[in-house]
Parts: sequence; structure tokens; C-alpha cells
Amino acid sequence: MKDYDNRLGIIDASPSGVSGDKYLGALLDLGGRAESLRKVARVVAENLPGTGDVSVKVRRVERGDLGAQLVTIESEKRVEQRKGIQILSSARKCVDKLGLSEWGSKFSLSTIETLLDAESKVHGHSASEVELQELGSADTLVDVLGVAYLVESLKLAGIKWWCSPISVGGGTTHFSNRTYPNPPPAVAEILRKNHFAMERGLANFELSTPTGTAITVNLVSKYSESYPSVKPEMIGYGAGARNLDGVANALRLTIGESMEAVHSHDEIVILETNLDDVSGEVIGRAVEKLMASGARDVTITPVYMKKNRPGHVISVISAKEDAETLADILMAETGTLGVRELPVIRHISPRRITEINVKVGGNDHRIRVKLSEDHKGRIVGSKLEYEDLRRISDQTGMSVRDIQKIAKPGLEPAQT
Repeated sequence: MKDYDNRLGIIDASPSGVSGDKYLGALLDLGGRAESLRKVARVVAENLPGTGDVSVKVRRVERGDLGAQLVTIESEKRVEQRKGIQILSSARKCVDKLGLSEWGSKFSLSTIETLLDAESKVHGHSASEVELQELGSADTLVDVLGVAYLVESLKLAGIKWWCSPISVGGGTTHFSNRTYPNPPPAVAEILRKNHFAMERGLANFELSTPTGTAITVNLVSKYSESYPSVKPEMIGYGAGARNLDGVANALRLTIGESMEAVHSHDEIVILETNLDDVSGEVIGRAVEKLMASGARDVTITPVYMKKNRPGHVISVISAKEDAETLADILMAETGTLGVRELPVIRHISPRRITEINVKVGGNDHRIRVKLSEDHKGRIVGSKLEYEDLRRISDQTGMSVRDIQKIAKPGLEPAQT
């Protein structure tokens, strides 16, 4: 599925939280096949050492007044715990056996790694050596791989997912013969590391499991308390194992057409400073160091400053995480005493890189072409890669403009 797919998946993680079985139930309710899930269970049983038969039961239940699909996974345990490296190795084998796409493989392995990293942090062991009990069972692999397999079978791989803050529940939870406050430690760690929002929810019960939370943070591209604009097409409900007082214990997934802009977005910052007593050579050196240190772009604007003195404004486009480093360089290289930081949101058109073959001076040369697309995948613009044009210019002695003219006819095939 292409990045410009305008469908949106909505995960209502409030007020009943998220878990692996709820995700599986909701995906089945959206039209996924129970037999697909049973295939996943068979593959897990064959590729997770120490596992006997793994069965999947699906039935329709009511949670509150909602009809929802309840998925129950039962596995025959021959070992009580497994090391993280064993789980990850088995997950890789299962991914291959199931024939998951690049998206499904990346999602599955990333979700397992999220779980292992959280358990590693909680228990103080390396992710490969940490020993898992509940999370080391076949159920966990069926949950994660089952979500990937059902998402792909429903042709939802690659769409954007939105999520509300995750309800984690109040009171306490029990595992490993101990009592812990909700959310469970692994859930809290996953949310902390991924900067994901949580809320208590209405139940004094564990509402979100580590597996459900790991699935969520690896699916979701955005979370917010405000509901996105979407035209609903499909809705599915996945039931939790228990009926809870005052809360319909079911996860709702909604698939629809996004009514928002089809561009992707990212958050960047613009660093700016005014200079009126710095030479052009110093400014040029500052630009070189800024670009070499990760600046997205640097522009110099001539201005008149106070007392009609001519000066320059240096503007640096930076990723948020690079802003501090680039501001330090800007101050060190120019001597400015202050740098303004302006947070902005950038709209980005989908784009991809292709190559064309161009004959220059009797020899063949490859030139990369950046193609920009609209939300339907139509080419709306193209640009020859300057570094390739410069390389050919150096080799042939021809000007960049002449090479552009020669390459222009070759852009037509690249745009089809």
C-alpha cells in the first residue's frame, strides 16, 4: 500500500484500553477470517520451541450493549519461560513462513522488540537475555503476528492509524505472584519510551496489556484527544475477556476516508539570527558547517537594520532534535548572542526517486530524478538530482544547463 493512501484507521483506546485479543476480535469484526488466524496459530506452534498445540476460538459476545468478537487463544505450554532472543528468533521464522510483506515483517518484529525492550528496562537485563513468562508464551506471538496477517488480508497495510490516549485502568494488577499498580510496569515503560499519552479510564482493573500497548505504538502515526475528520466505511469491535461494570470492555476500530489534507506532515524548527557586523566569508563558513551538521536548509536574506545599517538574517531549517546543536554552531561561527527558535509544521508531498539513462558526449550516464506525486499517485513534478548533473559536468566539461536540456526528454518515461 502506498504512503498516499487516503484511508485512515481509528483506534478508540479509551475508555476500555487495548490488548492483543481485542485487536484480533476487532479485525475479525471488520471482515478478517478466523481461518487466517488459525493459520497463524499453526505456524507459531511449529516454530516456537517448547510449544504444543495452539488453538483459536472465536465467538460473538456482548460487552455492555455492544456485539463484539471475542478471540480466545489456548496453548499447550511445555516450558514456563523463554529468553528474549528465542522469542525474536521464532518471530522471524514465523514472518517468513506466513509470507508477510515488508510492512507486516517490519511491524511484527518491531512490536516484539518493543516488548523486549520494555521488559529489559523493567527487569534490568539485556533484551536478548531477559526471561519472559506471560509475554514469552505462544499467545503473544499469535497476537502480534495475527494482527499483521489480518491487517494485510484486509488490505490495510500502510494506511495511517490515529489513536486516542490509552486507558490503562486503576487499582492493581497481579502477575509473577506479585501485585503492581496499574498500568503494569511494561505498559508504563512502553508509553514512556514512545512519548504516548495515557489516561486512567473508568475501571479499577487492568485495561491495557503490554502486548496491546506495543501493537498500538507500532501501528499509530498520530495520537490526539481530538477526533480526526473521517468518512467511516467499516467498523469493528473486539471484546475483552471480562465484562466490566460501567465500561463496555471492547476496542473499536474504524476504517474510513480521511477528510484531512493528503500531505504528510512533520514538525521542524526554524532558527534565525540577525547579523550586521559579520563578513561574507564568516557567513559562508557558518553555512558550510550548518549544512554539514544536519541542517535541512540555510538561507541568507539581506535586510536593513536599526540606524539604516545593512545586515543579514540567517534562517536555518532544522529537525527538532538537531536544533540545540545547530544553534550552538550558529553562535560559535558568527558571534551572535541570540538565536530565535520558531516551531513550525511542514506539509510534504509524497515523493520517490527513480533513475534515467542519458547519453552525453557519446557516453551513457545515470541521473537520479526526484518525482513528486499527488494523493492518487499521479506525477505532478520532477527534478533532476543536481549532484548527478554536477558529476557529469565535471566529467564532460559541459555546463549543467546543457546537460539538463539533453536529459529533459528522458523525464517523460520516468513520469509514467
